[in-house]
Amino acid sequence: MTHDSIYPEFFKTGIGRLQKHDARNGNFLGLFSALEHFRRDLTVRHDVKSILEVAEMYVSGLDLFEMVGFFLVNPASFDFEITHCAPETQSGLLQELARQEMRAGRFAWALRQCTPTSFQSQGPSGPVRGVFHTLSVATRRLGMFCGILKPERAPNQEITLSLLSILLGACSDALAGVRTTEELHNQVLAANGQLQRALKDNEVLARIPAEGPSPVLRLGRNGQVLYGNQTGGEVLRSLGWRVGDFISGEWMDTLTDAFAKGIKREFEATFEGRVYTFLVVPLPEAGYANFYGTDITARKTAETERERLIGELQEALAKVKTLSGLVPICAWCKKIRDDRGFWNEVEVYVQSRSDATFSHGVCPDCLEKWLASKGVA
Repeated sequence: MTHDSIYPEFFKTGIGRLQKHDARNGNFLGLFSALEHFRRDLTVRHDVKSILEVAEMYVSGLDLFEMVGFFLVNPASFDFEITHCAPETQSGLLQELARQEMRAGRFAWALRQCTPTSFQSQGPSGPVRGVFHTLSVATRRLGMFCGILKPERAPNQEITLSLLSILLGACSDALAGVRTTEELHNQVLAANGQLQRALKDNEVLARIPAEGPSPVLRLGRNGQVLYGNQTGGEVLRSLGWRVGDFISGEWMDTLTDAFAKGIKREFEATFEGRVYTFLVVPLPEAGYANFYGTDITARKTAETERERLIGELQEALAKVKTLSGLVPICAWCKKIRDDRGFWNEVEVYVQSRSDATFSHGVCPDCLEKWLASKGVA
């Protein structure tokens, strides 16, 4: 990163003199001036990335670390994520070292401290020594600084680590300011989103005829009645509910199922002799569902009457027996063969397969033949 401030170099020079025990008057002017301008450099940064870049530039002036990394807390997941690393190519190594220390519990221990905390871990080429330092303001933990120390110990290392705390303290203040600004921005966006949804909801409600013949209800995901037009209010009263109450029974079961499956549902309900079908339309992003009712009393009455007539016809048909198909009849005696192969008199066959009964008489032709057979003229 390029930086147009000369004060990081002043800071580095001051650190060098401090480490060499050169304590003559005036030698630390550059150091103290640089610390003051470090704070000013941070105040003009309005994003996390540039704040960490400035902090890393000043920390490098301590001449303590081979590599450094800043692990910040993700506000959404609360996980520690490496946000800035120098050199950038060592990001993977620093993450692995941090994971080792997390598993060992030293990361959590360091997080509770407000001072540099030393650790020793196993790197790819052998043991490495490092320093953790919490990035925090008051009781709010923003993240963790991790620095891998150079093999040789720097002169006056304890004093230098105290300067590290000063630098990271100022860095934490700047990060907290940016995070607070981001949170406020997100809150404004969320409030604006809620306002837009409310306006949209009002537009939807405005398109619903308040005095229309069809009931319209709006129920929250938790079952609370949020709205009902005039006819919907009559339905609510018949159920013993009103706006603000919480529903139960079949209504709540249907509402829960509609949200769980994310689909429209239908069910029927009867109020004061009227039959309604309700279409349930869930709106998960809004947190409520609309119930659109239709009066189907006339249709249900017609269906009931039709079913009654069908039943009567089926009952009448059940009483009717008919003969159909080919009937094998003897050409001589006129007996009929049944499906079992027996020959039956005509009246026996017909009576067994219909509701017909026979009354016997003699036709004129047969009467004439009978009389002739008896010799009667």
